[in-house]
Amino acid sequence: MKHKELHVVIGAGIAGCVAAITRSRAGYDVVVLEGQQARSEGTYPVCTQTSNIVSENHSGAEYPFDPQSARDCLDGRIENERFFPETIYGGKTNSRIIASRSMMDDGHDIVGQCRTNMDVIRAHYALRCEEDPANALFGDPSEVCREVPTVDGVEDVAAAFLTPQRGMNPALVSTVLDWELRQCGVDFREGSRVQSVERRTDGRYDVVHTDAAGVRRTLVADQVSLCAATAAFGLAKSLNPRIEFPQLFMALREILYVDLPDGTEKNFTCLKLEDSYGGMLSPLNEHVAMIYHPPAGHVMNLVMDPVTGAAPYARYLAEGHPEMRERAERTVSRLRDFYPELRRSQILGTYLKIAINTVSDSRMRRNIGVFGVDSGATMTVLPKWTMCAVNGRKELALALEHSKAAGNVDADEAEEILAGATRTCWETPPDWAGKPELLTARAKKHAVNMNVPEVLALRFSDAVDQPGLRQVAR
Repeated sequence: MKHKELHVVIGAGIAGCVAAITRSRAGYDVVVLEGQQARSEGTYPVCTQTSNIVSENHSGAEYPFDPQSARDCLDGRIENERFFPETIYGGKTNSRIIASRSMMDDGHDIVGQCRTNMDVIRAHYALRCEEDPANALFGDPSEVCREVPTVDGVEDVAAAFLTPQRGMNPALVSTVLDWELRQCGVDFREGSRVQSVERRTDGRYDVVHTDAAGVRRTLVADQVSLCAATAAFGLAKSLNPRIEFPQLFMALREILYVDLPDGTEKNFTCLKLEDSYGGMLSPLNEHVAMIYHPPAGHVMNLVMDPVTGAAPYARYLAEGHPEMRERAERTVSRLRDFYPELRRSQILGTYLKIAINTVSDSRMRRNIGVFGVDSGATMTVLPKWTMCAVNGRKELALALEHSKAAGNVDADEAEEILAGATRTCWETPPDWAGKPELLTARAKKHAVNMNVPEVLALRFSDAVDQPGLRQVAR
């Protein structure tokens, strides 16, 4: 690189972390500006906002309602498998997609729909394997999906389906990202709240922000990456009022964490289709699970303001929604009909999140992609964590194109830089990663930062100290 560019990444959710890691590996100087501050000593506040709550349950590829969603999510799953170590799964195996018997009895052939979607996934995976044999990460295409007649311990099952998807543990994902940011030498500035991003006459950017002490500062960046979730749209619009986004739906969703006092034998996510017929049970380990019931969990759905890009729900996210308790109780009550291990479960945390989508139907999960906001400015907003690595690669490719145009990167070295920058995290695992008690201690700190139950730090088969598990949060 002929000139050492300074890149500023705004936001330290999973998209921002991936952008910072890959840009730093590519040879750029990288500063991350994150508004939150760590609650745990010796950690960065990464993935602290509500996107982490529903991150791990499923990719969206399993929803048998839209072939393009299945293809987009499978592309993301392949790229994630390359980028992240096995640690992030916490011992979880492939998710089970469950077609309800009651849905079939009501005249909806959900089993047939699921079978058709499995064919879509097989065909797309076969195509990706033909394009590059290195994509064959999940075995032979003919065996990448399979159907089983039932799932032990689940009521009302007509058939179940396994795809390549595996649930992530968000506390373990944050632990991996924190380590990788430090190894890459990223300058992480927590408590930094961005006020504006403005294009300078020389083509660089003034990033105006207040630091953790409340002092107003300006960073002059060669390139900027907007990764501040829903807030990124407003920043992008202020930077380039001419930019056009597709119609975007922002849905307010309620997700719960519950304890499992009777344990569970399910080391996988159960995604039971659909609406009044089911819901999701996603154990993170034998002691805690995420649950979700669409009729209770779907609170509101609004279209983003196309002029300002302003995000809705700020008050609800800060103060909660008046129906949260009733909706939470309804979720637990209904899912007890399907999942016996919930019969004595208590709620550990009730959370609101925003789900971003290109359609009003939450069952579709097409990739929104990476936006070129202006020359040297990109924006990434993820509808699913599954898409973080595939979008991270696209985002870095745009950054390298800008550097080539500026004469800082030679055209013949860009591909090599891109490949090296998107390599696997933890190629050489840290010493503590192989020691369960040390790994759990680090993950527990991130659970505190993320305001989720600390028991999430455990993996399947890890021991648990029961006192103090109860944690209620919004």
